[in-house]
Amino acid sequence: MKHGSPVDRPVKRSPFFHPVSGLIYSLILLLAVLFAGSACSSSTCLEADCRTSATPTDGDGGASDAPLPVSRQCSANADCEGAGGQSCIDGTCQVACTSHFDCQGFGECVSAVDASGVAGHFCDSRHPQKPGQFYTRCPGGDADCDGASGFLCIGAGADDVEAYCTSDCKGDTDCADGFACSPLVRSPCADACNVSGVPKDRQCVPAAQIGVGKPYQCGSRGPMRNVCRPREFCSSCETDTDCLARSDQICAKDKSGAKICTQRCDLKHPSCPWGNAGTCGLWDTDLGLATCAHKFGKCTGRGKGCEPCLKDADCGAKNACTSSEFTGEKWCVDFSVSCSCAGGTDANGICDGGGCPLSPSQLVMQCVDTSTTGAAGVCVGADTASALGSSQQSGCWPAK
Repeated sequence: MKHGSPVDRPVKRSPFFHPVSGLIYSLILLLAVLFAGSACSSSTCLEADCRTSATPTDGDGGASDAPLPVSRQCSANADCEGAGGQSCIDGTCQVACTSHFDCQGFGECVSAVDASGVAGHFCDSRHPQKPGQFYTRCPGGDADCDGASGFLCIGAGADDVEAYCTSDCKGDTDCADGFACSPLVRSPCADACNVSGVPKDRQCVPAAQIGVGKPYQCGSRGPMRNVCRPREFCSSCETDTDCLARSDQICAKDKSGAKICTQRCDLKHPSCPWGNAGTCGLWDTDLGLATCAHKFGKCTGRGKGCEPCLKDADCGAKNACTSSEFTGEKWCVDFSVSCSCAGGTDANGICDGGGCPLSPSQLVMQCVDTSTTGAAGVCVGADTASALGSSQQSGCWPAK
């Protein structure tokens, strides 16, 4: 499957990186106002004092080996009783799973039908992964991963139970099922790649790791490297296996008919990824189950402001894909459209409107303008807070 690469556009990062009354913009702003995208939020820790606990390892530095489970032969589910809740799949007792990680490297989580005719997801031991490689959690950091084979740990910080081992890649074919080759962008510890250094960030990249022949190269957002990362909501897919690096995701058609990674939902009590941007409905009539889709009708647009995206390339060569750190919603920022807060801004240089177009959902977009002339602003999204007086929330779609 195709998965785009970041657009390289040298930009100097502004100090305008902080919450705005509960509204956190992760955004590149051309000129002087730029925000970092959500790709920066999950990354391996590179400083010596990042880890507060250790995970036992074997002599090679990878995660400790566990005994490979022995699958018994069967002809009915009853033959698997006492085998850890397994079901009979194609003549073999197999354990149920919600993601590839549930299989602990002994196989992949795949769709199957048990001996009673009930469909589900089960660990298929025909596709094992080595300890410390794909489908391995790494709460202890890089020490939990097979560093000798080039695997590193990506997570939100010390003791993150959702952290995972992964490796560098040139394309999706270098990744295990459920992963796509995507950019990992980090802040440098010292000024580099036209980006100001953030030495207090425990996940910053040391200068020794940036440059030709080194792990990180200079990209449009700063130091970056392409690594295998789990496919998320709205990522393209062909089967459930493409989506199961994240728990309970399935592959289903959206409102446009395109197959995307998504999740089941309840029509009476809908809850979907990406906050207000997600909607629950019976879009895939072949599947016959209610699933989540994007309210826009599809997961990518033409690159206009507030149209959905997954990566910079979805927004055009001169635009950027940003996201809400609160909901995960992703949308394009169109740098060809300028705005002005000449009438005044709040303390963070933001005003409503300012010449910005309406979002696809007809919300008034917000202008970020810190210029002294009041004529060099960028339209960054809208305030989607649903209640009067509540904290601002970035996004492009209203609650209903």
